Amino acid sequence: MIGTYIVALVPATILWYMGINIRIATDFTGYPPVSLPLLMVNVVFLLFATQMICSRTLQLEDYTESLGVELESDQVGRLTGMKGVLVVWALLLCVTSLAIDPYFYNLSYPPLQAALRLVVTGYLRFIQATFLWTLGYSMYLIYKWGKLPIKLRSFAEDRTLGLSIYGRSSLLFVTLYIAGMLLTFPVFVYSGEAVVWSEAIFSLLGVGIFLVPLFSLRGRLVEAKNEKLAWIKRRHARAIESIERCGDGPIDTALVNELIAVDNIRTDLQRISGWPFNTGVVVRLVTVVILPLSLFVLCTFLVHAMNL
Repeated sequence: MIGTYIVALVPATILWYMGINIRIATDFTGYPPVSLPLLMVNVVFLLFATQMICSRTLQLEDYTESLGVELESDQVGRLTGMKGVLVVWALLLCVTSLAIDPYFYNLSYPPLQAALRLVVTGYLRFIQATFLWTLGYSMYLIYKWGKLPIKLRSFAEDRTLGLSIYGRSSLLFVTLYIAGMLLTFPVFVYSGEAVVWSEAIFSLLGVGIFLVPLFSLRGRLVEAKNEKLAWIKRRHARAIESIERCGDGPIDTALVNELIAVDNIRTDLQRISGWPFNTGVVVRLVTVVILPLSLFVLCTFLVHAMNL
């Protein structure tokens, strides 16, 4: 804990003072007692969020192996590797310096100041790149594991057939992503229109981050549900044929019981979820994504109203 705060505070202090001395805007500009703590909190949160994602992914790896599949030994190892982080770091520096800053925020600098700004923001971008790589690769692993021939649980035991842990993990990851985005674009401190729209855009991306890795698991659920429904349909058809052979005579009690059982089983099968999460997860996702978006729109309206 103490080491994390030192790692976050010391470089944050250096970066902030460098930004002041060379007069280059960083992600957090403005009143020093506000800007510096925000930068520190941002770094601390991203470090802890990265560790949390790694821990949950390791749990998912163990759970996936418990479902009867053997995973590649180096898959999770790449999660903490530096190669992917460095690639994301380079892309992040290029995108922010060459695209977002000049075209979205209308910021332009002479070549020397542009180079100095890379030095100033390089540390924070590296922390962000570490978080983004960990988040993205974890989502990729969930998608890849969902395509494996895992052994699903009984529909009578779990309506998600044992796959809800992936949905809950995806929700955790997108919640950490949204929280990190809120700290990166603190609209509650800097209410500029560009900041508000940045938060709105990245919040919408959160829906994709949540759903995309779950598509392979959805395919498994739909396939399993269709197979079970086809099986119970055949049982129902055979029972009906047996009743028809009885003509107008009395129906055997065993056939009546079978029809009742078939009907109950079919009802249970219809309740198998089409996605690896339940209603509670959907409600929490809406709260995580829609609530910030609503606040952003409200902030934008208030800002324009006060300017008028």
